[in-house]
Formats: sequence, C-alpha cells, structure tokens
Amino acid sequence: MVHLYNLHPFGSQQVVPCKLEPERFCGGGSDALFVAAGCKVEAFAVAGQELCQPRCAFSTLGRVLRLAYSEAGDYLVAIEEKNQATFLRAYVNWRCKRTENSRVCIRMVGHNVEAPSRESFRDQMSIVEMPLSEAPLCISCCPVTGDLLVGCTNKFILFSLKYQVIDEQLSVLDFERSLIIHVRNITPVEISFCVGYVAVMSELEVLILKLESTPTNGERVQHRPRKPSTLVTRAEGVNNETLHVESDDFVLCPKPMELLGENSEQSGVSVTLESTGLEEGKIRYFHVQHLLYRRFAPDVSSYASSDDVQLHSLQLLPIYQTDSLTSQRKNLSQEKELLSLFCFFSLPHVGYLYLVVKSVELMSVYQYPEKSQQAVLTPQFLHVITSNYLQCFTVRCSAAAAREEDPYVDSTLKACPPVSMDVCVLRIQLFIGLKAICHFNSHIVLLAKADPDAVAERGEAPRRLL
Repeated sequence: MVHLYNLHPFGSQQVVPCKLEPERFCGGGSDALFVAAGCKVEAFAVAGQELCQPRCAFSTLGRVLRLAYSEAGDYLVAIEEKNQATFLRAYVNWRCKRTENSRVCIRMVGHNVEAPSRESFRDQMSIVEMPLSEAPLCISCCPVTGDLLVGCTNKFILFSLKYQVIDEQLSVLDFERSLIIHVRNITPVEISFCVGYVAVMSELEVLILKLESTPTNGERVQHRPRKPSTLVTRAEGVNNETLHVESDDFVLCPKPMELLGENSEQSGVSVTLESTGLEEGKIRYFHVQHLLYRRFAPDVSSYASSDDVQLHSLQLLPIYQTDSLTSQRKNLSQEKELLSLFCFFSLPHVGYLYLVVKSVELMSVYQYPEKSQQAVLTPQFLHVITSNYLQCFTVRCSAAAAREEDPYVDSTLKACPPVSMDVCVLRIQLFIGLKAICHFNSHIVLLAKADPDAVAERGEAPRRLL
C-alpha cells in the first residue's frame, strides 16, 4: 500500500433506534435489516429518504447466537440457545408478522402441511425447526440458490431449499436435508457457502472446497504458483504425526503452510460426502475437490494472547455475469450466473484476498495499521473496523471479474486497471467503541458500544447503537 487518500465513500449515516440493546444483526436483499437482542428480533426496512424504518418485531424460542438472512427464499435462520442447548430454526414468511402478538405457526422441517392449516400459511409467519444430532456452530446461506449450510464439530449439513406445492395458488417454503459433509482434523469457527463452493475457517486454518455435480471429474480448477515469501511456506506434503512436548520450556507449533489446487488434498483434512436426499435422481453433489488450504502459526514471540492471533471475517464474494440477466428475470436469484468468486479472510493485522473458480491465486494482501476486529468485503471496497476506526481499502474484484468476462478489455476506447495494481487506504474514519460490521446492498451497518469506564464517570448506563 503506497497511498492514503482522505476520501469519504459514504453518502449519509443514521443512528437506528432499537428497543433493546442489540447483540446480533444481519442484513440482506434490497431492504431487510434484522437486529437480535436476547430472545427478540426487530426487522427494519432500509429504503427511501428515511433510510431505516421499523417493520416488525417477533420473539424467538431462545437467545440468538448466530443470525443469517437469505434473499433467495426470503427467510431468516438463527442458532439459538435455551436451557444450555442449541437449536437451529428458520423464520419464514416473516413479512406477514403484523404485530408482535400475531399468531405463529411452528412446524418440523420436511413436515407435510395438512389441509385444515393450509389457509393459515398465507398470512402468518412460520418457524421451521431443524433438529440436529450435534450442536450447530455456524451457518451460511447460498446467495444464489438459498440452500443452507450448517457447520458442526465434525460435519457440515446441507439443507436444500424447496417449496411444498399446496395448490395452484399457494406453495410453502421448506428445506430438505440433502447432504452431509464429514470433515476431520478441522473444527469450524466460520463457514461460507456459495454455489457449491465451501469455505471453512478454524482459529488458524482456512480450507476451500468445491462440491462437484458430475460423477466424473470435469474441468479441474487450476492454480497459479506464486513466489515464496516470508509470510508463506509452501510444502508438498504434510506430516500428520502428533507433536509431543517433551519439556515445559518449549512450545511446538505447526509451521505456516499454503497448498493450492490438488496439493491441498495433502493438508491432512479428511473430507467425505454422504447423500441423505430421499430421491436418487435429485442428488446434486457426487464428490469434492480441494482448492486451497492455508495454515498460520501462532505468534508466540510477543507473548500475545490466543485471541490476538485468531482468524476472522471469512467470506465468499460472488460476482455474476452482467449480460445473463434480462430485466424480467433480474430479481430471480436462481437465474444468476456466476462469473467470478473471491474468498477473503483476515488475521488481526493482515487480510488476504484470493481469487477462486477457474484459478486459485492470492490477489491482494492488506496490512492494517492497527489490530482489526472484523472486516467485510464488497465488489468495490474492503471495510475494516478496529476498536475506534472504520478503515476503507480499495479492492480489485471488479477488475478481475471484468477481465474474466472479457480478456481483451483493454483497447483504444476503454481500459481496465490491472489486477496486480497495489491496493491503498481510502479513508480512516473515527467511530467510538466499534464492535461489529455488516454489509448489504449499498449500506454498511455498524454496531458500537460506548466505553463503560468512560460512561461510569458521568453516572450513565452504557448503550449500544446501530
């Protein structure tokens, strides 16, 4: 990074008043923002001059631990905790929730709707229970198909989005448990799922997989080798023998590693697929292809705590074919055609952006001036929050997608920036007490909390603001 520009990429900002102190939030689609606090979720409409207006509120069956929204299917999914047990639930038809005391239908996933209750599905919210044999740790919704991927300790469960046709005028959204991905030697902290691509992140490891839809190998994903650097040590094989510490005076740590393409199968992470769909003819994925494995070593030289060296902000960012959507079909997510896919993840002081799909390569490395807490990637910018600053960086995703669509884009009439061009900081904006960030449509949403020590001097209670 060679430049720092003092530009402001935001047109306006607004403080969102919430009835309760917000704990989790997410957004999606063109106008949906959800804020969770305890066992309650508030939904806001983000559009127009007023920007953010309350839409509805509803109670959950447990305290919300994770929250995600899918534009395809227009549903909200949450990992909830109640009586020291975790549950997975999807909230469907939530836009029909007129008042907080309106009736709600609760049903099991895959349950056939009975005739007497069909009419009630037209104008009331439904809660879909998804029982699991293991506690869910993380969730991700495919932005194209609306399928739901759930991460557990040793496996990932794929719920395919489908609709139960009740009659000619009514169909009910439902899910089908279609695939189980058994994974060993990696415990997920975050996952991201997009059109058959699965990104898994543990505290110090990142694994990217592709679920193949044909019984035999088609076109293999290629990888482009890069020059070795001091940050990355590439190995052709991995020794999976257990390391034993013989003395308390030494700490043995696995060395950093980056494996691309077929070499990533040597990472020691075992992946197998188990189809659980009821219909044999509808099996979507047959085998898995390894694309990337990267492992980082903890920094023990500075006596940093374990939280200071953990990965965060795993994200798969798709960019779609521009001319594949007509004006009549552009709102149908099923019609989107994937052009390029990017994977981002970050350490507290360094962020990494990879290009995936036809090739796997490291595009950009972001050096943060101070410790980061969370980051979110968009086709135009990378937004990073620290405890007191919102940082905005340039990205090369749009340039890479443009060259993917037209390799001969440079001409006498038009030109595209090279993907290898250095990234830079556009602005570092002061915000007090930043805790979390999310992005949807053209909006950035921040969660901030005032410092309790500073507020205590004035005798006020700390407040969280969106």
